[in-house]
Amino acid sequence: MRLRTRRHRTYLSSVVLLLIAPTLLCAADAIDTKQLPGILLDNTAAELMGPWQPSIHTKPYIGDGYIHSGVPGRDEASVPKSLTFRHKLPKSGKYGVYLAYNANSNRAAAAPIEIHHAGGDASLTLNQRETPKGPALFQSLGQFDFNADEDAVIAISDKDAKGIVIVDAVLFVPQNEIAKLDAVAKKLAEAKPEPKQKPTKKEAAEEKVAQVAPPFARHPRTDVQLLTPESLDQLIAEEAHITEATDLIDDETFLRRVTIDVIGRIPTEQERSDFLADTNPAKRALMIDRLLDSPEFGGNWATYWSDVFSYRIPQPELTYLDYQVFQDWLAQQLNEGTGWDEVTYRILTATGKVGDNPPAFFVGFHQASTSRLAGETTRIFLGTQIQCAECHDHPFVDIPQERFHQMAAFFVRTNAKLPWNDSSQIEVGSKEKGEHKMPDTNQAMMPAVFSGDAMSEGASDLDRRVLLANWVIQPDNALFAKAYANRIWERLMDQPFCDPVDEISEEAGFPSLPSVHDAVAAHFIASEYDAKPLMRVILNTKAYQRQLDAKDELAGQLTSAELRKMRGDVVFNSLVTAVELPNVEGTPMKPTAEMRFPPPPKSTQDLVNEVFGYDPSLGRAFRPQTMQQAMFLMNNRQLQNQVKAGDDQQTKLARMLKETPDDRQAIQRLYVNVLGRAPQEKELEIAYDYVQEVESRGEAFEDLLWALLNTAEFTTRN
Repeated sequence: MRLRTRRHRTYLSSVVLLLIAPTLLCAADAIDTKQLPGILLDNTAAELMGPWQPSIHTKPYIGDGYIHSGVPGRDEASVPKSLTFRHKLPKSGKYGVYLAYNANSNRAAAAPIEIHHAGGDASLTLNQRETPKGPALFQSLGQFDFNADEDAVIAISDKDAKGIVIVDAVLFVPQNEIAKLDAVAKKLAEAKPEPKQKPTKKEAAEEKVAQVAPPFARHPRTDVQLLTPESLDQLIAEEAHITEATDLIDDETFLRRVTIDVIGRIPTEQERSDFLADTNPAKRALMIDRLLDSPEFGGNWATYWSDVFSYRIPQPELTYLDYQVFQDWLAQQLNEGTGWDEVTYRILTATGKVGDNPPAFFVGFHQASTSRLAGETTRIFLGTQIQCAECHDHPFVDIPQERFHQMAAFFVRTNAKLPWNDSSQIEVGSKEKGEHKMPDTNQAMMPAVFSGDAMSEGASDLDRRVLLANWVIQPDNALFAKAYANRIWERLMDQPFCDPVDEISEEAGFPSLPSVHDAVAAHFIASEYDAKPLMRVILNTKAYQRQLDAKDELAGQLTSAELRKMRGDVVFNSLVTAVELPNVEGTPMKPTAEMRFPPPPKSTQDLVNEVFGYDPSLGRAFRPQTMQQAMFLMNNRQLQNQVKAGDDQQTKLARMLKETPDDRQAIQRLYVNVLGRAPQEKELEIAYDYVQEVESRGEAFEDLLWALLNTAEFTTRN
């Protein structure tokens, strides 16, 4: 969390509170604090010592979120930390002091708090496992005298706290206004909800889905032994029979690798400098945590999942599919730690317009096609390809034709209305009747999950999709967690447990490292299907942090790291980081008689994704280096403009040369900005000699930058 100066932070965070609406207390993410008396200091006003973790996981909260001291078992939780609120109150006198936090069974049983007031210092402990007595999230810490010419100081630490310390905000209420605060609290407690109006058809459908949804708001499992990086490394070594492996990568290479994998871009020059200067022996684990907590984490992995879906969805007529609405929604879910089971449930059961309910994109973009939805549901969420059984029994594995059509029957009463040229307005709804028929025989097929019992005839659309979603995500369905684990393992460790990545069923072949696969999937289930704990344990292993086998001397799985071609969005984000590539929007085409609905214009980002993108469900053979990629890096107009270094240019390269008159230092900075690493001695000497030979310094560095951008290393994760 980046902190402003104390004065600036306090100015921005100190607000006079007004009345809180009761409905917002129950439903909103951020509490509307507008009519309670007093002065509020949000957690962003505090001076932090140690690795406090920002979060928006538990709602509602004050402001943009809250901070906590770290989940037990993680590295940041073991590092001592404290925070201090300092504020000069407007008038001297007695004030009630309140702390806002959210309660839970894993919270601190004795959070230590120090209050510096006019009469001295007060020490107390707060049991945050108990719900704040209110109003809202606030708990009284007592009443104290404060002088207007001295800072009121509230200090909180995690020393001997016996759990996770939560800090959301601090509230100061003058003594003569505490009665008003109590009255508001009483009013909120007695407030009756407004009578509900009759729901619309869409609202009734959504309410029905919500009523039968499984209990997603769970607590961490205590009956399952979670993996640690050490236990995972040991399991890998045993099952892969690793006797010799490459050494661990250095800090510079680690930072580039983990930054690309977690947030989808190369690290910045400042991020590299800060990381290399850090002397904390746990800095790699702390960096992993910072990256997982970055908003860029959700954006990167939402784009990955968008590619998983979109590469198999054909474009419909008269419209063009825009996945941004879905990506934004999924990025928020991933950043908030929403379980993959809840995400999947919402995707499979969604109704309404895509713009209003983004999970509806899956059914809507497939135009409610029963055959496509049957095949893609099992492929993506269960890692099982049944589409070959649509017309006949699967030719290679034990998947009868009936299984495919029983799956298709779950979607036979689903409907999608497609507007002209606006995919956000695609609306998913239900049909009143209809049953799925087997081709050729015209036999009615009832919905059934693989070898399970079939539903009775006449079941509604939502009943069918809810039953399917609940079966897909149940913990007893091993395919669900293993399918997700297989994809994450493939993205981070360069190779899946099962290849192809979307075929993990036992009938399809012989998976590698089955015990490791089972253990990683079990860890995912025990972590409540949250992607972050799964990635955290993998990223912290030695297996993830191994060097490349440069001499090709080692044999066997996971004895070394392997090269990986970057996805298109990662290439674009890295170009933004390296040379500040602008995302220039294309010019819309005007409709003509021949083309009433012209395709949407392509931005620079669209062009990069088109050239460098690939279907993430396909293997390495489908990720080749192409002439089109080379020509883009060599000739794209926007990119070439960012390579210029003339005195009249405002490019990153031009600024860097003005800031760095020493040529050797400028060469080093150029390598760091483009490749995320310093040049080797030989590279430095060759580049330096070239700069000395060219008459124009700017042109020489333009050539060097162009050459680095066109190396295979720039578009490769090593």
